Order: sequence, then structure tokens, then C-alpha cells
Amino acid sequence: MRRDLANARMGEFVGADGRTYSLVARRIERAEVEELIESGWPVVSYLVGGRLLWHDEDDAWPAWADARSAPETVTGSRWESLEGAVAVVLVWHG
Repeated sequence: MRRDLANARMGEFVGADGRTYSLVARRIERAEVEELIESGWPVVSYLVGGRLLWHDEDDAWPAWADARSAPETVTGSRWESLEGAVAVVLVWHG
């Protein structure tokens, strides 16, 4: 499921799963992004203008495929909740 996230602020956001995620690793490599997606963790697209889109397990791979083929630069970062849940945030640079 793809869903807009409204409760975002600098350094943390509330995911569609109700957990609060904080930045752990500012930049991760493609292999780690793919490993995390393969493990079933969600992807969040941070689009130019500050819009956040949540992609659950079903939409995570298509979101990553879009990022890999984008003409813009897209970087990945790792975010975690206090409960140990992980989210990959893909930042689209205009």
C-alpha cells in the first residue's frame, strides 16, 4: 500500500504503521537498500518539496525500481523506530 505521511518533521517521521522513525544512517549503499527491502521493510520516498510517500512490502520493490531508473539523483538512508523496525528512506534530489 502506498500512503502519504503527514506527521513528518526534521529527523523523524511517523510511519503508516504508527511507529516513529529516526535517522540512523544518512547514506546507505544499493546493496543494503535491496537487502532491507528483501527482508520486508518499507520504503519511504521523500520527494522534492517535502512530500513523503510510504510504500509497504508490496510497493517497496517498485518504488526502488523507480528510484534506480530516475534521471534525478536518489539517495537511500536507514531509519529505525525504538521498537527496532526499519524503514528505507529514498531522497529524490531535484
